[in-house]
Amino acid sequence: MKIVCIGGGHGLAQVLSAIKPMCNNLTAIVATTDNGGSTGKIRESQECIALGDIRRCCLQLAENRKALNSIYEHRFSEGVLDGHCLGNLTLLGLTELTKSPTKAVAYFNAILGNSETVLPMTEIPTDLIATLKNNKEVFGECAIDALDTLPTKVHLSKNVPAAPGCVSAILEADLIIIGPGSIITSVMPAFLVEEISLAIQETSACRIFIENTTLENSVMKHTSTTGIDWLQEHLGFKIYDLSISPSAIEEIFNDNKNALQSREHLHDIDELKNIFSELLKLPIQLCEQS
Repeated sequence: MKIVCIGGGHGLAQVLSAIKPMCNNLTAIVATTDNGGSTGKIRESQECIALGDIRRCCLQLAENRKALNSIYEHRFSEGVLDGHCLGNLTLLGLTELTKSPTKAVAYFNAILGNSETVLPMTEIPTDLIATLKNNKEVFGECAIDALDTLPTKVHLSKNVPAAPGCVSAILEADLIIIGPGSIITSVMPAFLVEEISLAIQETSACRIFIENTTLENSVMKHTSTTGIDWLQEHLGFKIYDLSISPSAIEEIFNDNKNALQSREHLHDIDELKNIFSELLKLPIQLCEQS
């Protein structure tokens, strides 16, 4: 079964880790609009796409994750490299050598020994821009997440093409998993790339959206509706066939109460493993019945 996962942040990395043992043809399409932390500094100085979420996804897929994380998640604490992550700098160096972010990620994956495919949503740098009710524009993910009111519109600062391989992966997929994660800054960016949004609408794959199990600590906490409803209203098209709600997750975990005792994140690796073990039994039939 060909599975494509779309998202960003910690959510996508957790999904990949959970689903890897159950899939032999896995592709991740990663949001590239982050402008915070080490990634933001690198983007500002090098005019490149966001590398942090890509690094996180690749490392999460690695078999020897603990050892490799200690190397590539290392952050420098002094001088001009203060705050920078070795993995981000490695991806930056590979991008300069290959002249292609997609090739750079492929090389990084090969170094880690991964057989899965990780793709940036685009090879061209672009950022999120939100428009408020007073028509004021807010630039960048960090500033948008810090808003105290939901924007009326979110778009990319530059219309960009999808990275090589993204569209064909979506069109050839049997199953597409979207989320969990921050709706505006992790889930939404890829769907603002026109080629990706068209492919999502044209694909015959079963599209499953994984909802967050806890409230986002972002601007989305100000919405009176669900995150997926807000997202689809602003995109203007339906992106999923089946949505896995927190109540559905509770049902799946009905016989494992201990796993539900504490939730500190929008997504939990043990929850995701159980969700996917159930979903992958009859994914196409489930979508046809939805």
